[in-house]
Order: sequence, then C-alpha cells, then structure tokens
Amino acid sequence: MDTWVILLTVAALVFGSRFLLMEPWLPLKLSETVQQVLSFSAPAVLTAIAAPIVFIREDQFNLSVDNHYLIAGIIVVFLALMTRNTLLTVVLGMVSFLALRHLL
Repeated sequence: MDTWVILLTVAALVFGSRFLLMEPWLPLKLSETVQQVLSFSAPAVLTAIAAPIVFIREDQFNLSVDNHYLIAGIIVVFLALMTRNTLLTVVLGMVSFLALRHLL
C-alpha cells in the first residue's frame, strides 16, 4: 500500500511540474537561460544512471575487454554518431550487446 501512495504522489508531482511549465495558456514562463540550463538535465541523469552499469563490474572499476557492457557502450556511441537515429541505435546496441554476451 505504501508503495502505491509513493508512486502516485511522485506521478502527481511530475505531472504537475510538467503541466505548469509546458501549458501555453498559463502565465508562468522560464527565461532562456533557465531553459538552456535545463536542457542539460536529461543527459546528466542518463549519464549518472548508465555510467555505473557500464564501468563497474563486481563492485570494481572495470575497463577490460571482458566487460561486455563497456564494449557495447563504445559500439553504441559510434552508432549514435554515425546514424543519428535513436531507434536504430537502441536496436543495434541491444543486438551488439547480446552478440557480445553470447558469442564471446
């Protein structure tokens, strides 16, 4: 029960904050500087989530060739730079990770 209360409370807070900042008929507007600063929040959060997954294996920093997450991450970075297509990058990244995991 407590989990559902927390989940619904967080959902309401996120919806409320998005609604207040994105609804065009509301008088609340952010300055260009604040909008520019906020544009970096998504990459920062995604990096904070992905970096431990990619670089840490068995509670240690791992840059070896045996780290399939690291090799697949490198492949995904190059795919993203070459294709500029998010869906294609995600699909090919998953395929490369699965291939590395099962073939090597």
